[in-house]
Amino acid sequence: MKLLYSIAILALLSSCTEKNKTGNDKPDVISQTEKEVSDTILKSADDYKSDLRPNEKLKLDQVYSDRAEFVEFNDGGDYSYVVIKKDHKTIALTTNEGEGSSFTRGDIFEVKWKMDSVYIAGEGEKLEITEWFVSAEKVKDGSVSQFRKKYKKPIKYYWSGEEHYTVDYKDYLYTLVEYYLANSKKELVKSNIQSPDASLTYSIEDGEKNGRSYTILGISNEFENRTSIIQWLYLDNENRKLYEYDLGNDKLIEFN
Repeated sequence: MKLLYSIAILALLSSCTEKNKTGNDKPDVISQTEKEVSDTILKSADDYKSDLRPNEKLKLDQVYSDRAEFVEFNDGGDYSYVVIKKDHKTIALTTNEGEGSSFTRGDIFEVKWKMDSVYIAGEGEKLEITEWFVSAEKVKDGSVSQFRKKYKKPIKYYWSGEEHYTVDYKDYLYTLVEYYLANSKKELVKSNIQSPDASLTYSIEDGEKNGRSYTILGISNEFENRTSIIQWLYLDNENRKLYEYDLGNDKLIEFN
Protein backbone atom coordinates (compact mmCIF):
# COMPACT_ATOMS: atom_id res chain seq x y z
CA MET A 1 0.00 0.00 0.00
CA LYS A 2 2.83 2.40 0.87
CA LEU A 3 4.47 1.61 -2.51
CA LEU A 4 1.27 2.50 -4.36
CA TYR A 5 0.99 5.80 -2.48
CA SER A 6 4.64 6.53 -3.27
CA ILE A 7 4.11 5.90 -6.98
CA ALA A 8 1.04 8.15 -6.95
CA ILE A 9 2.96 11.02 -5.36
CA LEU A 10 5.90 10.62 -7.74
CA ALA A 11 3.44 10.73 -10.65
CA LEU A 12 1.86 13.89 -9.20
CA LEU A 13 5.21 15.64 -8.80
CA SER A 14 6.35 14.53 -12.27
CA SER A 15 3.16 15.91 -13.77
CA CYS A 16 3.78 19.27 -12.08
CA THR A 17 7.31 19.40 -13.54
CA GLU A 18 6.11 18.56 -17.07
CA LYS A 19 3.55 21.37 -16.92
CA ASN A 20 6.30 23.83 -16.03
CA LYS A 21 8.39 22.70 -19.02
CA THR A 22 5.51 23.37 -21.43
CA GLY A 23 5.12 26.99 -20.43
CA ASN A 24 2.57 26.68 -17.62
CA ASP A 25 2.85 29.75 -15.40
CA LYS A 26 2.87 27.64 -12.24
CA PRO A 27 6.19 28.16 -10.38
CA ASP A 28 8.73 25.36 -10.80
CA VAL A 29 8.50 24.46 -7.11
CA ILE A 30 6.35 22.14 -5.04
CA SER A 31 3.60 24.02 -3.19
CA GLN A 32 3.38 23.82 0.60
CA THR A 33 0.12 21.84 0.31
CA GLU A 34 1.69 19.33 -2.10
CA LYS A 35 4.69 18.98 0.22
CA GLU A 36 2.42 18.29 3.22
CA VAL A 37 0.50 15.68 1.23
CA SER A 38 3.65 13.95 -0.01
CA ASP A 39 5.31 14.02 3.41
CA THR A 40 2.20 12.47 5.00
CA ILE A 41 1.63 9.78 2.40
CA LEU A 42 5.29 8.79 2.16
CA LYS A 43 5.59 8.63 5.94
CA SER A 44 6.46 5.16 7.23
CA ALA A 45 3.32 3.17 7.98
CA ASP A 46 5.01 1.91 11.12
CA ASP A 47 4.68 5.40 12.60
CA TYR A 48 0.87 5.43 12.80
CA LYS A 49 -0.56 5.21 16.31
CA SER A 50 -4.02 5.07 17.90
CA ASP A 51 -5.34 5.09 21.47
CA LEU A 52 -7.34 2.02 20.48
CA ARG A 53 -4.06 0.11 20.28
CA PRO A 54 -1.47 2.36 21.93
CA ASN A 55 1.29 -0.24 22.03
CA GLU A 56 1.09 -1.24 18.36
CA LYS A 57 2.53 0.18 15.17
CA LEU A 58 -0.37 0.34 12.73
CA LYS A 59 -0.56 -0.02 8.96
CA LEU A 60 -2.58 2.04 6.51
CA ASP A 61 -5.90 0.62 5.34
CA GLN A 62 -5.61 -2.58 7.39
CA VAL A 63 -8.88 -3.43 9.16
CA TYR A 64 -8.62 -3.98 12.94
CA SER A 65 -11.27 -5.30 15.32
CA ASP A 66 -11.71 -4.25 18.98
CA ARG A 67 -14.37 -4.48 21.66
CA ALA A 68 -15.48 -1.04 22.87
CA GLU A 69 -18.35 0.93 24.40
CA PHE A 70 -20.49 3.16 22.20
CA VAL A 71 -20.64 6.78 23.41
CA GLU A 72 -22.37 8.82 20.69
CA PHE A 73 -22.75 9.59 17.02
CA ASN A 74 -21.67 13.14 16.17
CA ASP A 75 -22.35 14.76 12.82
CA GLY A 76 -21.86 18.40 13.79
CA GLY A 77 -18.73 19.14 11.75
CA ASP A 78 -17.09 18.62 8.37
CA TYR A 79 -17.00 14.88 9.09
CA SER A 80 -19.27 12.56 11.06
CA TYR A 81 -17.88 10.56 13.98
CA VAL A 82 -18.67 7.37 15.87
CA VAL A 83 -17.40 8.12 19.37
CA ILE A 84 -16.38 5.07 21.41
CA LYS A 85 -14.65 4.35 24.72
CA LYS A 86 -12.01 1.72 25.37
CA ASP A 87 -9.81 1.36 28.46
CA HIS A 88 -11.23 4.66 29.80
CA LYS A 89 -10.09 6.52 26.66
CA THR A 90 -12.56 8.21 24.32
CA ILE A 91 -11.81 7.93 20.60
CA ALA A 92 -13.70 9.47 17.66
CA LEU A 93 -13.79 7.30 14.53
CA THR A 94 -14.40 9.23 11.31
CA THR A 95 -17.33 7.87 9.30
CA ASN A 96 -19.54 8.58 6.34
CA GLU A 97 -22.74 10.43 7.23
CA GLY A 98 -25.29 8.22 8.97
CA GLU A 99 -23.08 5.17 9.49
CA GLY A 100 -22.98 4.15 13.15
CA SER A 101 -25.90 6.34 14.25
CA SER A 102 -28.22 3.51 15.33
CA PHE A 103 -26.42 2.31 18.47
CA THR A 104 -27.42 2.99 22.08
CA ARG A 105 -25.01 4.70 24.45
CA GLY A 106 -23.21 2.25 26.71
CA ASP A 107 -23.76 -0.80 24.48
CA ILE A 108 -20.71 -3.01 23.99
CA PHE A 109 -19.87 -3.86 20.43
CA GLU A 110 -17.16 -5.33 18.26
CA VAL A 111 -16.02 -2.45 16.10
CA LYS A 112 -13.99 -2.76 12.93
CA TRP A 113 -11.82 0.22 12.02
CA LYS A 114 -8.78 1.23 9.98
CA MET A 115 -6.21 3.98 9.61
CA ASP A 116 -6.98 6.13 6.58
CA SER A 117 -6.76 9.71 5.34
CA VAL A 118 -8.93 12.79 5.89
CA TYR A 119 -8.61 16.27 4.42
CA ILE A 120 -8.56 19.04 7.00
CA ALA A 121 -10.14 22.27 5.75
CA GLY A 122 -8.38 25.55 6.35
CA GLU A 123 -5.68 27.57 4.65
CA GLY A 124 -5.11 24.99 1.95
CA GLU A 125 -6.27 21.42 2.40
CA LYS A 126 -4.10 19.28 4.62
CA LEU A 127 -4.03 15.50 4.58
CA GLU A 128 -3.95 13.67 7.90
CA ILE A 129 -4.15 10.01 8.87
CA THR A 130 -6.73 9.04 11.47
CA GLU A 131 -9.04 6.25 12.64
CA TRP A 132 -11.97 5.41 10.32
CA PHE A 133 -15.10 3.47 11.30
CA VAL A 134 -15.72 0.40 9.10
CA SER A 135 -18.56 -1.52 10.79
CA ALA A 136 -19.78 -2.72 14.19
CA GLU A 137 -21.79 -5.55 15.69
CA LYS A 138 -23.46 -5.37 19.08
CA VAL A 139 -22.13 -7.88 21.60
CA LYS A 140 -23.86 -6.92 24.86
CA ASP A 141 -26.55 -4.58 26.18
CA GLY A 142 -25.11 -1.61 27.99
CA SER A 143 -26.51 0.18 31.03
CA VAL A 144 -28.91 2.38 29.02
CA SER A 145 -30.42 -0.57 27.13
CA GLN A 146 -30.94 -2.37 30.44
CA PHE A 147 -32.45 0.78 31.98
CA ARG A 148 -34.94 1.09 29.11
CA LYS A 149 -36.10 -2.49 29.61
CA LYS A 150 -36.92 -1.76 33.24
CA TYR A 151 -38.13 1.82 32.97
CA LYS A 152 -40.40 1.92 29.92
CA LYS A 153 -42.22 5.20 30.60
CA PRO A 154 -40.92 8.20 28.66
CA ILE A 155 -39.01 10.72 30.75
CA LYS A 156 -40.76 14.08 30.57
CA TYR A 157 -38.82 17.30 30.15
CA TYR A 158 -39.50 21.00 29.83
CA TRP A 159 -37.67 24.27 29.27
CA SER A 160 -38.30 27.99 29.39
CA GLY A 161 -40.10 29.41 26.38
CA GLU A 162 -37.30 31.94 26.01
CA GLU A 163 -34.79 29.21 25.23
CA HIS A 164 -34.55 27.58 21.82
CA TYR A 165 -33.11 24.07 21.51
CA THR A 166 -32.98 22.00 18.33
CA VAL A 167 -34.70 18.63 18.15
CA ASP A 168 -31.32 16.91 17.76
CA TYR A 169 -29.93 18.64 20.86
CA LYS A 170 -32.99 17.73 22.94
CA ASP A 171 -32.64 14.12 21.79
CA TYR A 172 -28.98 14.22 22.80
CA LEU A 173 -29.87 15.56 26.26
CA TYR A 174 -32.53 12.87 26.68
CA THR A 175 -29.97 10.14 25.98
CA LEU A 176 -27.53 11.83 28.35
CA VAL A 177 -30.10 11.86 31.17
CA GLU A 178 -30.86 8.17 30.53
CA TYR A 179 -27.14 7.42 30.71
CA TYR A 180 -26.78 9.30 33.97
CA LEU A 181 -29.78 7.59 35.59
CA ALA A 182 -28.55 4.18 34.46
CA ASN A 183 -25.04 4.70 35.85
CA SER A 184 -25.35 7.05 38.81
CA LYS A 185 -23.85 5.92 42.11
CA LYS A 186 -25.90 8.46 44.11
CA GLU A 187 -28.15 6.70 46.62
CA LEU A 188 -30.91 9.28 46.16
CA VAL A 189 -30.92 8.69 42.41
CA LYS A 190 -30.87 4.89 42.75
CA SER A 191 -33.71 4.91 45.27
CA ASN A 192 -35.89 7.08 43.01
CA ILE A 193 -35.55 4.83 39.99
CA GLN A 194 -36.12 1.55 41.80
CA SER A 195 -39.78 1.58 40.82
CA PRO A 196 -40.58 1.21 37.09
CA ASP A 197 -43.64 3.39 37.81
CA ALA A 198 -41.59 6.40 38.90
CA SER A 199 -42.52 9.61 37.07
CA LEU A 200 -39.16 11.02 36.12
CA THR A 201 -38.80 14.48 34.62
CA TYR A 202 -36.09 17.07 34.08
CA SER A 203 -35.79 20.75 33.33
CA ILE A 204 -33.45 22.33 30.75
CA GLU A 205 -31.94 25.76 31.12
CA ASP A 206 -28.80 27.71 30.20
CA GLY A 207 -26.43 29.06 32.83
CA GLU A 208 -22.88 29.93 33.77
CA LYS A 209 -20.55 28.86 36.54
CA ASN A 210 -16.98 29.99 37.12
CA GLY A 211 -17.01 31.83 33.81
CA ARG A 212 -18.06 28.84 31.68
CA SER A 213 -21.31 28.23 29.80
CA TYR A 214 -23.43 25.20 30.70
CA THR A 215 -26.70 23.52 29.88
CA ILE A 216 -28.21 22.78 33.30
CA LEU A 217 -30.50 19.78 33.84
CA GLY A 218 -32.62 19.42 36.97
CA ILE A 219 -33.76 15.80 37.39
CA SER A 220 -36.89 15.26 39.48
CA ASN A 221 -39.37 12.57 40.45
CA GLU A 222 -43.03 13.60 40.37
CA PHE A 223 -45.03 12.18 43.26
CA GLU A 224 -48.61 13.10 44.16
CA ASN A 225 -48.47 16.28 42.02
CA ARG A 226 -45.25 17.38 43.68
CA THR A 227 -41.73 17.43 42.34
CA SER A 228 -38.44 17.43 44.17
CA ILE A 229 -35.00 17.73 42.61
CA ILE A 230 -33.04 14.49 42.71
CA GLN A 231 -29.89 15.82 41.10
CA TRP A 232 -28.60 18.86 39.18
CA LEU A 233 -26.38 18.15 36.18
CA TYR A 234 -24.16 20.61 34.32
CA LEU A 235 -23.20 19.95 30.70
CA ASP A 236 -20.23 22.02 29.52
CA ASN A 237 -21.28 23.63 26.23
CA GLU A 238 -17.72 23.70 24.92
CA ASN A 239 -16.33 20.24 25.58
CA ARG A 240 -19.58 18.36 26.41
CA LYS A 241 -18.26 17.06 29.71
CA LEU A 242 -21.02 16.19 32.17
CA TYR A 243 -20.85 17.19 35.85
CA GLU A 244 -22.87 16.41 38.96
CA TYR A 245 -23.52 19.45 41.11
CA ASP A 246 -22.43 18.98 44.71
CA LEU A 247 -24.86 21.31 46.49
CA GLY A 248 -23.19 21.05 49.90
CA ASN A 249 -19.79 22.14 48.62
CA ASP A 250 -21.03 24.25 45.70
CA LYS A 251 -18.79 22.53 43.18
CA LEU A 252 -19.00 20.43 40.03
CA ILE A 253 -17.83 16.83 39.97
CA GLU A 254 -17.14 15.28 36.58
CA PHE A 255 -19.33 12.28 35.80
CA ASN A 256 -17.66 9.49 33.81
